[in-house]
Parts: sequence; structure tokens; C-alpha cells
Amino acid sequence: MGYITNMTIKVRDTLTGGTVELGENGRVGIYVCGPTVYNHIHIGNSRVHLFWDVAVRYLRSRDYEVKFVWNITDIEDKIINKANEEGVSWREIVERYTDSFHERLALLGVGMPDVEPRATEHIPEMIRIIEELIEKGHAYPSENGDVYYAVESFPEYGALSNQKPSEMRETEKGETGHKKSHLDFTLWKASKPDEPSWESPWGDGRPGWHIECSAMVGKHLPDGADIHGGGTDIRFPHHENELAQSKGAYPEHEFVRAWCHHGMVRMTDEKMAKSIGNVVDIKDVVERFGADAIRMWLLQSHYGGPVDFSEKILDEKGRSWERLVRFYGQISPSKISSEDSARLATGLLEKFDEAMRDDFNTPEAIAAVFEAVAEAGRAISANPEAAGEFASLADAIEEVLTILGFELSAAPEEKAAEVDGVSVRYSGDVGEGALRLVAGREKARKERDFAAADGLRDELHSGGWAVEDTPEGPVLVRRDGGLRE
Repeated sequence: MGYITNMTIKVRDTLTGGTVELGENGRVGIYVCGPTVYNHIHIGNSRVHLFWDVAVRYLRSRDYEVKFVWNITDIEDKIINKANEEGVSWREIVERYTDSFHERLALLGVGMPDVEPRATEHIPEMIRIIEELIEKGHAYPSENGDVYYAVESFPEYGALSNQKPSEMRETEKGETGHKKSHLDFTLWKASKPDEPSWESPWGDGRPGWHIECSAMVGKHLPDGADIHGGGTDIRFPHHENELAQSKGAYPEHEFVRAWCHHGMVRMTDEKMAKSIGNVVDIKDVVERFGADAIRMWLLQSHYGGPVDFSEKILDEKGRSWERLVRFYGQISPSKISSEDSARLATGLLEKFDEAMRDDFNTPEAIAAVFEAVAEAGRAISANPEAAGEFASLADAIEEVLTILGFELSAAPEEKAAEVDGVSVRYSGDVGEGALRLVAGREKARKERDFAAADGLRDELHSGGWAVEDTPEGPVLVRRDGGLRE
């Protein structure tokens, strides 16, 4: 299907607080800050990559030419410290956790970017930027071989994080001895014994963290990034410093047109972070709940706001996904498209486009799917034979869910069993005991013995199951990713 790409995409820019329109020329360049590879990424880290993978899928489905870049920070204090703790080389740490990063994204169904540059591959570009900054009076070498950015030389410093320099915290403690100001940050670090280093005009050393992304954006998106993504936790100091470096070195060049920051994944109202220790490994969550439940959870919140993690929430999202899959499976064999089907399909795709073009509003996009499904479901409940007349809606649902990254092909096959005269539908492995509880509950409901029905429902819940009541009879679904009887 061809789409007109001279329509713009609107995104909210953190720097100005306003809306920026992008993509009128049919091209979009996106840069996202990738991981510092010293440990496994956790479920909170994955939000940025999963979301921008979806945004890129959408843009390409509408025929935009996209260049998508995320980096690997492969030299940094945390990497060196991890290597020293284990008594291995820093390169071994980098390769181990880069592989782990890729493995965990694959479990979530997240694709790779067009370019995945590593910081250590861009040392010459970093040195050139630092030289420009020194020449323009924005940076200075110290007597010990470090090079610092002079924050006072850049009047706009603080605009991205909405802070005044006088109110800012020091971001590099313990390194003030050679700085002119406590806010000045490191561009180049002089080498220390047994640490990796590269040659530079200021002596052997290695780059600071912030200069790495400035160099990689400049190398791989030479016309500037239309969108620069990353978490709110690195808005300051990392992105603030990126902006100061790039604009200081090349003031006439447009570095970023829109900064898009993601809210944190929270546990008990604080962000999930390795430093706090409240992290959840992606492998464990995928094994328990499935990648599609995780995707539903993350995409049903707008990327700019925080999202809460809990097993209860993921249970609910998994059940929502299973209901959607069951309905799709009911109508997908359709060969006929009624007027209602065509109307719902057209409306779904229009609402989906409207939502995605407005700051990639995935919650509204998914809501449009559920609205169409609910209306079609009511029509089928009134006339079960109508299920065979929703071909165009099935196609529209498949298009939208595929763009959003869901795996319809991985949906579990639904089965049915006759138990004590009650037809029970289910998927996966279900023990006879759970099926008999469902049948008993259904009989109790028909006899209006609601206390007994509630008791049987609670017994199912305690075993890891939930029952959904449909016009066609009860459906048994997993609550927690387990396969219990």
C-alpha cells in the first residue's frame, strides 16, 4: 500500500516545549542513545529501544525514508571497573554485554537499527570536535592532560533541562582540581595506568561520555538528527552536554530538530535502575508473561510519561492481548467484507494514522484497535454468522498490530473441551482440574449461585488462571505466565 509522505509527523520537543513538524520531505533521521555495555539491560532500559523500533516501523510503512541510529557506549568508567572486578579485559566485558543486549532485544521482538556505531570507532571525530571547541573558546586543556568544556562560555547551557547553571548539581565529583568551574565537564581524560587509551594532541587518553554521542550523531546523521531520543534520566547532564558541545563547535549547524525524552519505568514509585538494585531481567519477564504482553504494557502508555511495572499489570496486559488475538482468530478466515467491516477497517486505519502522526501516540493507536474490535464483537454477538464477513477489518487489525510489533503468528492455538456438559475454550496446556473448576463455575452462574461461582473463580485465580465470560461460553486464560493446573 502506498502512502503520501509529504504529510508531517508532529513530535513534542523537550527543548522548546512545543511541537515540531518533521518529515515533510519524506525523510526522517533518528538517533537514540544506546547502552553502556557493562551489564545486562533490564526491562526499564528496553522501553526506549522498543518504542523507537515501533516508530521506525510506522514511518517505513508509510513510505518514509528513515535512517535509524543507536550507539553502543563501549568505553566508560563502569566498563573499566567491571573488567577490573572480574580480572578480564575491558573488550571482553564489551563483547559479552553487547551480545546480551542484542539477545534481550530479540526476545522482545525489537529489530536492529540501520547503524549501530561504537564510541571507540569514532575517536578521530571526537578529537576534531574538541579541537574546534578549544579554538572557539568553549574548552580548555588542563595541566594534567584532561580537557574540559567551559560551561560559562555557552550562555544557553541549561535550556534543555530547564535549569539555571547557578542551581545545577556538580556532575563529575572528585575531578574539580583542574577545572575552572565545578560545572565544567570532561571532554578528554588523560590516561591512567593499565587503562585503555588513544593518542591525542593532549596526550594519551580516552573520551568523556558526552563527546561520544556528539561525534556519532555528526558522523552518521550529517544533516542533523530530526529526532534525538533517550530517557529523562539522561536529559541532564548527558543530553545537555551533547547540545552544548555540538552547538559550541558548529554553531551554524542544526544538531537536533526535536529532543524526545522517555519517562522512566517505575517500581514502587521510583525509577528502575541498576544502581538502586530494583531491576528485572528481560529474559525472566519474557519467559513469564510473553513478549506481546510486555509490548502491550509499554505501548499503552505514552512514551513521554512514566510507566509502572508490576506482575498484576502484566497479567492484565497479557489477558488483553489474548482477547484481541482470540477475536482476530475468529474473523481472520473471513473471505467476505460487509459494509460494517469496511467502515470499521477504514475508521481504524484513519484513527491509527492520526494517533501515530501526533507524537507517535501509541496508546491512542491501540485504543482504536480495541474500539473497532468491541463494535465488531457486538455485531457478531447479535448475529454469530456475521463473523465470516469481517475480512477487511481483519486485514486492518493485522496491519496495525504488525506495525506495532506484535506477533500474530505466535498467538497460541485455541482449543475447546467439553467438561460436564460445559464447553470451555482455552490455549496452552491446561490440567483437568482447572477445566472442571471452570465448568463448575459456569453451572453455578447459570443457577445464579454467585457465591459458589465467586469461590470457584478465586480458586482458579490462586492456581494462576482467570476466566473470561463470552457469549460463546467461558474462556480459560493464564494470569501469570505459568502453566498450572
